[in-house]
Amino acid sequence: MQSNTIILTCLLLLPVISGNTEKNETTFVPTREWQIVKKGTPLPRGLHIRHNVQTGVTEAKLLDVENLDEEHSTDNLNVTHSITDSTTNSLTLHPEKAIFEDEDTSVTTEKPDLFEHPIEELKARLKKMKQDNAKNIPELDDEHAKEIKKKFRDYETLKKELKELEINITTDSELLNNYIEKFQTHKNAITMGTLTIIEVKEILDILHNLEYLLHHIDNAKVFTDMEGMSKIVSPCLNGTNNEIKAEALRLLGAAVQSNPQVQLKALESDLVQKLLYILSTNNIVDVKSRCLFALSALIRQFPAAQKIWIDHGGVEIFGKILVDDELQIQIKVMKLISDLIIERQNIEQITDAKQKQTRIKAYAPADIEKKVLMYEYCKHLSNLMIRSVKEDLSSSFNDEFLETIAESMNTITPICINQFRETKDVLLPIVKHFSNSYEILNVLIEKLQIVENTRDEL
Repeated sequence: MQSNTIILTCLLLLPVISGNTEKNETTFVPTREWQIVKKGTPLPRGLHIRHNVQTGVTEAKLLDVENLDEEHSTDNLNVTHSITDSTTNSLTLHPEKAIFEDEDTSVTTEKPDLFEHPIEELKARLKKMKQDNAKNIPELDDEHAKEIKKKFRDYETLKKELKELEINITTDSELLNNYIEKFQTHKNAITMGTLTIIEVKEILDILHNLEYLLHHIDNAKVFTDMEGMSKIVSPCLNGTNNEIKAEALRLLGAAVQSNPQVQLKALESDLVQKLLYILSTNNIVDVKSRCLFALSALIRQFPAAQKIWIDHGGVEIFGKILVDDELQIQIKVMKLISDLIIERQNIEQITDAKQKQTRIKAYAPADIEKKVLMYEYCKHLSNLMIRSVKEDLSSSFNDEFLETIAESMNTITPICINQFRETKDVLLPIVKHFSNSYEILNVLIEKLQIVENTRDEL
């Protein structure tokens, strides 16, 4: 009896559920405010929907994330629901599109395709959304607007400021050319020795800026192509102002260092001969020190320049420096001679026969070993060691000086073995006395003892 009552009730309610199947083609454009939904109007997903049971009015608006708790609240009149892609149960307002969903997660709902809607409909929706969003923008009062304008600049102001920052970009090549041209105005005064204090300052500034640029290998090549060696370096070296001469020597060293093309240009400009002349005639320590720097950069790893250096008495001049000159000049001389000998010793380490033969042939004309013996460089070196030890040197600089002498003697021993033998009786006791303070001297002692044993065997 009870089951018959339930069936009868369902039959009576059936017209209520399915009777209104009228389809409304009007497009519903949702906003953030509640709007009445006409019967039969299709609704998109992602809306809040509420239905008044008493009046039968249905309203909808965009989903408000901040009021999620309100989504699930109900009162005695209103029922609210959210239509989202993730909901499995939702309120169905359109019987002709009703889909009875269950908890089966395998049933998926495809997202609506915007291309299914007419273009005019999409434009209407977009216009409606812009209007609604514009209503939600708060209006700024005058004071607040002025504060904001102070923090930002308009486009025209920015254009004006950026235009004021425009600078002319000058390439390194243009800078080199400008400095060379500027130097030419002082060239005659340099060679004639009639420079004023202001002119000296301007020339030093030019040389300093050029030296900075010439540390770049490509700039040094451009400088030589512009005849910088003959237009700037040579006039400075031929002048009488030692301050300008020292700065020009530093510039020359920066240009030729590890730069074969520039080394060749300097060699063609007879700069090796000029450097040796300055070294043997100038008594200013700073000038001689810069001169050795430039000479060292010019002849290292360059056999042709080494031959010019030897042919013009380079070893002889170096030997005289060891006899009587400042300690820092003597240190530079000993280090340069040692480096030139090590270059030749390293040839023996080359494994490629053809390359080795080429290197031997290149260094053969510059017979430094023969010149070292001819001009008694070995004797000057051993006497310098004896003299330095007897003078009881104790400063940190002199410690470096003694170590430099010992290292130089160790390097040159294969060439100077017979010369060292002549002074061994005086040299060996002195070296042994200081061997506890200088480890490098122990190596020298071993070599000198080998010399003594060899002589005894003979």
